[in-house]
Amino acid sequence: MRRRIILLITLIFLQTVLGPGTGEAKYKDWDKYIERYQQENKYLQSEGGLIVFLGDSLTEYFPLDELRKRYNIINRGIRMDAVADAYSRLKVSVLDLKPQTVFIMLGTNDVCAYWLPPEEILARYQKLLERIKAALPDSKIVVQSVLLTRNPAWNDYIRPLNTGLAQLCQQMDLVFLDHNQVLTEGDRLAARLTGDGIHLRQAGYDLLADNIRRYLESPVVVKYQGRLVFSRLGSYQGQPEVLVNLRSFAQATGGTVQWSNGQARLIKGGREFSWTVGQKVAVLDGKELVLDIPPAVVNNSLYVPLNPLAEAMGYTVNSAADKKTFTINDAQVNENITKK
Repeated sequence: MRRRIILLITLIFLQTVLGPGTGEAKYKDWDKYIERYQQENKYLQSEGGLIVFLGDSLTEYFPLDELRKRYNIINRGIRMDAVADAYSRLKVSVLDLKPQTVFIMLGTNDVCAYWLPPEEILARYQKLLERIKAALPDSKIVVQSVLLTRNPAWNDYIRPLNTGLAQLCQQMDLVFLDHNQVLTEGDRLAARLTGDGIHLRQAGYDLLADNIRRYLESPVVVKYQGRLVFSRLGSYQGQPEVLVNLRSFAQATGGTVQWSNGQARLIKGGREFSWTVGQKVAVLDGKELVLDIPPAVVNNSLYVPLNPLAEAMGYTVNSAADKKTFTINDAQVNENITKK
């Protein structure tokens, strides 16, 4: 009861200070951030390979030092920003820099401060993404999931919001990077990763950085319904072969992975794909399946050849002309497209 009272008082305070969530109420030093960005842009505009992080306090407080050792990262997070606030500063925060990649994490304040319904937040997000995509057609745009919190009421808004964001990324041919897969215990943000139930401790940011690094280091992009599936490249008969992280594949497609005595099992929709460490033969529903190249264990993660895994689980795979983007499709959806 005491926690509920404290939460209610906090919400009333946030509503009073932040206003109705129209993008008009901002952090008190918001204008100073904009002035600083304008000054920074004078020398940053001449640099290539920029990676811009756009967001609220979760982005502003992100300790990016390790990633900056390898990448030219610009942090444009401002505490208390909602999607509408970020939209109003897009030009100076992102567009003027013409970055190579844009990482976006917004929506927490729209939910936790303003209690906006997911459909309204999605409409604002779509407007923001369309503007970035139109102004930066050659830039990669990565939408990061809205992080789950310790508060079940907020999470009831955040889950459908993330589902909608993944669908929006699929429609707009963008990438949706779901951090909640590594940050949650049960159905909430892990208690050990947060102090206030929303913001992350260092351990939480370390997990975010690992996800981002895996995306940046991957030579190809593999997606299912907009959701990023972590991947790497192998080789078969001198030709590159795409391998996908089995757990990431399962999480994106709604399956589960179990490890036991050196054997990995993927269970999805009544089907079971299993593989034993060191073998080139997998087992699908009790029948052996010979793989062109064996799965690989890298940093305690199992990577399996994409095409045989997808086909075994009832999916098809399409690749872009440059062979750098691969889309996993539901077989039924692909058949409908073929019939047309």
